[in-house]
Amino acid sequence: MANPTQTQTAAPQAESFDRKDLSRVFSRLRHEVGGLVDDANRTRPFYAKSKEEAVAKRDAALKVISELADRIDVLKKQD
Repeated sequence: MANPTQTQTAAPQAESFDRKDLSRVFSRLRHEVGGLVDDANRTRPFYAKSKEEAVAKRDAALKVISELADRIDVLKKQD
């Protein structure tokens, strides 16, 4: 009596994740925000019309990063 052969399909492979991409994103983020921080410390900023505007841009960037970190924390805790 012949045994029926069962064909097993391979489990789908999870997409591989390259941590280098994550490092690049954080490096770019640090570079961009660092430019705003440096600009806010200048007497005559490069990227803003006034020192007050440069400080506001720096503070806005830090607020966005803080909100992003909070959102990622919420994602981790979701079911």
